[in-house]
Order: sequence, then C-alpha cells, then structure tokens
Amino acid sequence: MNTYFLSNQDVIDLISVTECIGVIEKLFANIQKTQMPPKVYMEIPDGDFRSMPAIVDNTAGIKWCGVHLDSTKKKRKCNIFAKVLINQVDTGELLAIMDGESITAIRTAAVTGVATKYMARQDSKVAAFIGCGNQTRSQVEAVCHVLDIEQVRLFDLDEDRCRQVAVSLIMDGVDVVPYTDLIDCVKDADVITTLTPSRTGFLKHEWLKDKVHINAVGADAEGKRELSPCVLENVDLVVYDNWEQCSHSGEIQYTAYYEKKQDWFQLADIVSGKLPREGNQTVFDATGLAIEDVATARYIYDKKENLLDM
Repeated sequence: MNTYFLSNQDVIDLISVTECIGVIEKLFANIQKTQMPPKVYMEIPDGDFRSMPAIVDNTAGIKWCGVHLDSTKKKRKCNIFAKVLINQVDTGELLAIMDGESITAIRTAAVTGVATKYMARQDSKVAAFIGCGNQTRSQVEAVCHVLDIEQVRLFDLDEDRCRQVAVSLIMDGVDVVPYTDLIDCVKDADVITTLTPSRTGFLKHEWLKDKVHINAVGADAEGKRELSPCVLENVDLVVYDNWEQCSHSGEIQYTAYYEKKQDWFQLADIVSGKLPREGNQTVFDATGLAIEDVATARYIYDKKENLLDM
C-alpha cells in the first residue's frame, strides 16, 4: 500500500458531494462496523481544538481540528483548520495524511443530504439556508441532489456575503434568492438548514410551516445553539447523528431544561429502516462525527489507489 499526502485540492478532485452522500449513507446503514469514542475538546479564547478518532471497518483514523472565531472584523468569521490521518487496522500502516477542511465541508454536506433524503418530504420545493460561510455551497448541492428543489433561499447577517454566495450559485432550474430578513427567508420553506456559529437560539417554531424539515448543523460544540427551545418542544420527530455527542454539543444538549414531548431516534436507525421516519415537522441534529471523516478519507484513498492502477 502507498502512503499519500493529499491537499484540499486533491480531496476536491477525488470526491464530490454527491459521491460522498453514497459513502455516508452506506456508513450509517452499517454503523455496527464502527467504533467512535467521544470528541475531546480543548477550549481556547474564541474557539477550541478537537481530537476525533474512529474506526470504520478496517480503517482507523483521527481528525485533528482547530476552530477559531475571528472577532477582529466587523462580522465574526468561523475559521476551521484540520488534518485527517488514516491507518490500516490489520497492519497499523499509515495510509494517508490529508488536509481536513475540504473533507469536513464535503462530508458535512453529505450527511445533510442523507438526513434530508430520509426525513424531508419528497415533494419539497423550497430550501432555505441560514448562514453563508464556507460550507453553504456544498450544503446547497447536497439538498438539491436528493430533492427536486425549485428555489434556494439564503440568509446571512453579512448581507454582502449573502449576495456573493447567491451570485456564485448557478443551477439549472433553481431560483437562488438572497434575503435580508430571516423570517421571510424561512417562511413557507420546506427544508431549512442552519449553518451558523450562533450561541443563541434564533429559529422560532412560529415561523415554520406545518410540514418542514430542519437540518441543524451549526451547533457542534458545548454552548452553541441555533434553534429556539420552542422548536424542539413542538416538532414531531428529532433525529441525531450520535447521542453522546449531541447531548453534549448539539441542539439537544439543552433538552434537560424542558419536558421531552417527541420521539428521538439515531440517524443510523432511520437509514437502516429499523425505525419509522414519518413526521410533519422534523429536525436532524448534526454535530459531525469522526466516523464520517474516516469513511470519507478511506474512500478518497481507495479511489487514489485505483486511479494509479489504471
């Protein structure tokens, strides 16, 4: 086996968001073949460092990630710096060291795609995305891949950045609209994806239509929050990527403060068909899992190897 050192551009050249949706769907359908201890967080001013180890089948790996909120500018910007290392389990051999920023964006979007595929109504036409950062384009691609979306709505506190992302998203048959008002953006949306570093719940239940799916992606560390308590109190179905992580770092870390009225399921159980996925108003709580990084990195490695053999 070869050992590779792959840049973010190498990663982008070797895997697309739509390819990764298949990788992640297979991963959650075979969750029994994985091992994953909880993330280890080390807090720093305006951010944290995270150690994320996991085993997926015959691949062991770890992502080392630094998250920093740049508060020196007028608008706070979330910067992510990461590396992913993978080894062969049965030999211990190092297979690759990869830049992790592109892997993180691609696999995060792919998980959103999988959750949306299994949880959103198949006749959904309007998708709203709150937060126009580094992951937004990939997230839009994922949702539009699994649903026949006709309109994409964008909102960000930085109106210039929102418009810039809107201009960059050119998709056949899809109307891309930047919004300056959050309520207008999410009103009547069939799918809502939140992608912010917020520590205050801003999305309110009263703004939601009767049938809607929400991907809550931004809350991935203790203290982060995008959904107001009234959302989790009133939706029909809540699904999480991993209970231990979400109860510490996701939206459901706040569930101790009110009575839990709805069902709570693991995404793996939904994907494998063990549990029903019905619900008029549904939430997917995503914190980002090391098994997703390892599975994606192994796919990239195997594809690189296969290309060399051709």
